[in-house]
Amino acid sequence: MLMRKMLPCGFWFLLLAGTASSPAAEKGAIPILKTRSKAITVIDGDHTRVNYWYVMPDRNPDIYYVEIPMKSHTVTFQSDLDSIAFDVTYGKRYDFIVMLNGETAYPTQVRAEYRQAHPYTRTEKALAGESDVIPFRLGDKSEIYLDGRLNGGGLLALTLDLGAGGSVVNQDSLPRINMQFDGTANLINSDGNNTVPASSSNCLEIAGLRWNGLPFVVAQNIKRGDDGLVGNSLFQGKVVEINYDQSKIILHTNLPPLAPTYTRHPIIIENHIPYIYGSFKVGAVQREGWFMFDTGAWTSRLPVGGGGRRSKLLNEFQKMIGASTGPQLKIGDHTLTGFNYRPGGGSAEKDRIGVLGRDVLKRFNTILDNQNGYIYLQPNSLVHEPYRNPERVMARMILVVGGGLIVTLAWWGYRRYKKCRALK
Repeated sequence: MLMRKMLPCGFWFLLLAGTASSPAAEKGAIPILKTRSKAITVIDGDHTRVNYWYVMPDRNPDIYYVEIPMKSHTVTFQSDLDSIAFDVTYGKRYDFIVMLNGETAYPTQVRAEYRQAHPYTRTEKALAGESDVIPFRLGDKSEIYLDGRLNGGGLLALTLDLGAGGSVVNQDSLPRINMQFDGTANLINSDGNNTVPASSSNCLEIAGLRWNGLPFVVAQNIKRGDDGLVGNSLFQGKVVEINYDQSKIILHTNLPPLAPTYTRHPIIIENHIPYIYGSFKVGAVQREGWFMFDTGAWTSRLPVGGGGRRSKLLNEFQKMIGASTGPQLKIGDHTLTGFNYRPGGGSAEKDRIGVLGRDVLKRFNTILDNQNGYIYLQPNSLVHEPYRNPERVMARMILVVGGGLIVTLAWWGYRRYKKCRALK
């Protein structure tokens, strides 16, 4: 079961706006959700979060922040006995009561707003109607590098990691950053779940844009030479265009006019991280669901069973001898074959089917609409670039070496046979 981050207590505003399935809502009273279990499923637009909401007696009210606040949609709370639904609109709050076992009432509130917004300002006045542009460069493994400064310090190489829920700084870079730590946080990454130092308020500057009051945590496993990473939390309420052909990130106030070569795809956004719907087929494994849209991962991770690299190597052998057609990935009308992946990336949520890494994502100019919950994709000049695939290279080497060894042994055996025949 997914447990929510503990939130500070807030004041309970008795707002009666919203549409609920309870008849009480129609009479102007606070609607009531009946339940026998403290674990409640939340359906937030297209995202079903099974047993996500857990009744917390010390919250008054207990506050749920909708995933895409600027998008008008329906949020439903579903218990083992009842359900209640709200048609949410940006900036509104909706109150109801969770009635546990018919005895205890827990005030609860749905907020169609950002939990902790960090809007940026411009260090120089922009022209009317002008979008904000951040130049970037691609690294040797297709990292999106941004040049930035923290707290007035030296120039830093920061990666854009859409798979990160917040901002992270490399421990090795701390001597060049004037960062004050005032707490700790739980950081979940490739190193596992660790308690790390945290700094609650920092000033970040990138390409003439400034974010104040920005929290950062420290990590030890960031790639050598990288100073940190930032994610989609910087761009709440914005439409983010990542143009690989022009090496630019363009921040729009509204969705710009799009070329017909763009295709639209529904997404969910959880903890600022976007997920895109698609499917994959690897051998006998075929899944459909939500992929994490992760520009922080070098390559994709797919739940194709155990075995790690050995499993991947076996799949590459099967493809070479014609026993398999190779992996296939579909995102809407886009079909990719021969792409690289790593076994793994499974999730406790059944509709989560893995991670799309930047060796796939870099092949599409991308527009991430944080306002309406869509991603738009346009194949770009990198779409036909070969994939790096270590297991494929290894499989070919094994086949070449193994084939050469078999030919050598066969030739040696044939020579021995001829020699024995000659001596008779």
